[in-house]
Amino acid sequence: MIKITILILLFPFFVHSQQCAPCEVIANPGMETTSIKSSWPNIKNKSIVKINSLINIIYENEDDYWEQWRMPSWWMKEGRDPWTVDPIWGDGYIEPDLNFDSCVKDNLRWKCGYSFVLRFPENFRKNKKYPLVIFLHGGINSNPRKLNSRILTVNSFFIPENDQYIIASPIKLGIDWSPKKIQDVIADIESQLKIDKKRIYLTGLSMGGRGTFIVAAELPDLFAAIMPLSPHHTPYSYLNLASKVSHLPIFLHHSTNDKTSKFSVAEKMSDELKKLNANMLFDIGNFGHYGWNKIYKNPENINWLISWKKE
Repeated sequence: MIKITILILLFPFFVHSQQCAPCEVIANPGMETTSIKSSWPNIKNKSIVKINSLINIIYENEDDYWEQWRMPSWWMKEGRDPWTVDPIWGDGYIEPDLNFDSCVKDNLRWKCGYSFVLRFPENFRKNKKYPLVIFLHGGINSNPRKLNSRILTVNSFFIPENDQYIIASPIKLGIDWSPKKIQDVIADIESQLKIDKKRIYLTGLSMGGRGTFIVAAELPDLFAAIMPLSPHHTPYSYLNLASKVSHLPIFLHHSTNDKTSKFSVAEKMSDELKKLNANMLFDIGNFGHYGWNKIYKNPENINWLISWKKE
């Protein structure tokens, strides 16, 4: 009878620990890489795979967008998890219990590590070394449908047959991109795949364009080149980052009739980088705020990006 009683008392605790949502591992301090044992699915040619291995990590001192504005997180309001399968993530996702307190409160899930989507080239071979392009989506993800449309941009990237590369698209829930989380995404990819460390590139659109400057400024020795598209300028500007990225090859794209992200700010950034003798190009377009797919489909733009190699 005593043994039975003990089992009954422990069983609910065991179930609760299994249902506990991510963010159980505290990230290493500073810019030290946080490594965990990563479990990935099988990779096939031309496949798009979602990786959730880093969502077990909690990052302190992240931006406090959701708390500052007291906004209800959409995953709480809709009763759906930020790392849901809907509709492009693939199979095997288990939605966590919404009623937990022992790891991190549900409305603070933006403090967890990034989930990310990987697009693999045609005829992918696991024993071959590939360049890596990190793509940062735009916006603050106010619902999963917006998130899905942004991530689908990875399908528009031109991939040359003679110089194929892997695309990684992290998924953020906070207002800005975290250099530390991006660093851990790259480290996780390198632990599973053969990546050419001299050919890692960074690009992003809108708030991901600003994120490109933010991440490159904090990780100055990681990328061979960067390509920001229509970088957003609020709630604060990216102009003060010019000196921190001027050592990199930069291809900045912006439209004169962009009504979301100000062209004048991008123009000032271009002028500032030129004063610093940066190796940069400034593509001035007329595509509003949403010409990203055309830019990524253009072989000239992609060939420029992946032509660079760190010394």
